[in-house]
Amino acid sequence: MINEELTDLERVELTKLSYEALNVGETVEVAGKKIGQLTRDVYAKDGMQAFLIENKNEITVLFKGSYGFKKGNATTWRDEWLNTNWPIFLAMLTDHRQVPSALSTASRYLNRWLEEFPDGHFYIYGHSLGAINAEYALANCRFPDQIAGAYLYEGTNIWRLLTHKERQIVAQLRGRINTYVDIYDPVTLGYTASKRMVGKLHYVDSLPMNPIKQHMWGGYRFDEQGNLLEKEVDQRFLDSSKMQQAFLSRTGRMANYLRYHRNLQVDWEKQSEQRTEQIREELFNHSFLQDFNDRDKNSKDGKEQ
Repeated sequence: MINEELTDLERVELTKLSYEALNVGETVEVAGKKIGQLTRDVYAKDGMQAFLIENKNEITVLFKGSYGFKKGNATTWRDEWLNTNWPIFLAMLTDHRQVPSALSTASRYLNRWLEEFPDGHFYIYGHSLGAINAEYALANCRFPDQIAGAYLYEGTNIWRLLTHKERQIVAQLRGRINTYVDIYDPVTLGYTASKRMVGKLHYVDSLPMNPIKQHMWGGYRFDEQGNLLEKEVDQRFLDSSKMQQAFLSRTGRMANYLRYHRNLQVDWEKQSEQRTEQIREELFNHSFLQDFNDRDKNSKDGKEQ
């Protein structure tokens, strides 16, 4: 299986192709290695996008993330985060299970393909929203024995969205799902040093930088053999997890405000753009990321003295 031969770096490069304008019929290669022929290009009405690549009985699925994360500026990055991830974020704040349609669509397509290729060995890749779609699709997989491996980067932990049955499927697949988390990336909300997540945790040994670059694998580092630099869960990771919980708690009132107005469409439409912008600014200007960076900097300064 060619997917088993890929290095960590090559898997990241393969996942990046989900953002490209690939064409049905073309041969997909990474570092000179033939992944297969692209046979399906899905763009659902709800925005879910995925590619399917065939190589005999080896099937590779790329779930595409939000395009604005790669091409947008700071403002579009922030706005698309809210637009694409807000229902999940809302559920994390309020424990109110609300599954976006794109996640359900991803699940339907994966199960359809698993049924179409009963002898296929499936490898799943996804970044950001693509990782989130993949998480939910795997949690609803009807043919788990066909999943050979999954590689999910910089998504949000959707554990709170999952039912008991979905969590059981995730537990069954845990050893085959690799979830990569850069704690400096604000999109990777909700991860803790426990099994309350989809897949097994890969804690990236990253460096902090511009948030857009950070989210697009900017902090990932590799050795000469293409192996990703990772580290064991440390106090910094635990601090980040605690601050995420504090962040979710103090922004809970915004979630309740918006959830209340969801059911009052006329009133919601009357809300001024100023109020919406105020919510967005508060969310991102007082995020756990800034808190964490400040604390991290203070910690390093203290060691240098």
